[in-house]
Amino acid sequence: MSPALRKEHVQNRIREIRANVERIRRYASLPDEAFFADERNLYTVQHLLLMCVEAAASICTHIMARLAHAAPSTYAECFMALSDQGVIERDLAQRLVRAVRFRNLLVHQYWNVDSQQVLKIAREHVDDFTAFVRQIGRWLEESATRKYGVDI
Repeated sequence: MSPALRKEHVQNRIREIRANVERIRRYASLPDEAFFADERNLYTVQHLLLMCVEAAASICTHIMARLAHAAPSTYAECFMALSDQGVIERDLAQRLVRAVRFRNLLVHQYWNVDSQQVLKIAREHVDDFTAFVRQIGRWLEESATRKYGVDI
C-alpha cells in the first residue's frame, strides 16, 4: 500500500501558489513604464514566479512519490509523469515544463533573462499555476481521498 499523501503539505503549497499568483497579478497589472521604472518590480516578479514553480514541483514530487513509489529525477519529468497518471491534463503539463525551463534560466543563467519576457510570462502564463491548483484539487477530491487516505 502506498503511504498516505500529506494533506497539509499539499494544502500549504496550494496556498503559496494562490498567494503568489495574486501578487504577480498586481505587479503585472502595472503599465509597462511603471513596472520597469522600479527594478524591484522585475526582481520581485522573477522571485514570485520561481516560488510558484517550486511549490508546484513540490506538490508534483510528493504525489508522484506516492503514486509511483519514486519521484522523477527532474521537475519537467515530474509534470509529464503527473499527466501520464491522469492527475493533470497533458497540455497543462507541457506548459509547466516550459515554466520549469524558465525557472532554470532564472536560477542558472539569470544574466540571460529578458525583462520583457518576464513581464510577458507574468501577464500571459501565470494562470497555468491556477489551472494546476484547480486540477490537483479535482484529482484529490476524486482519487486521493479514496485511494490514498486523504480527506479533503
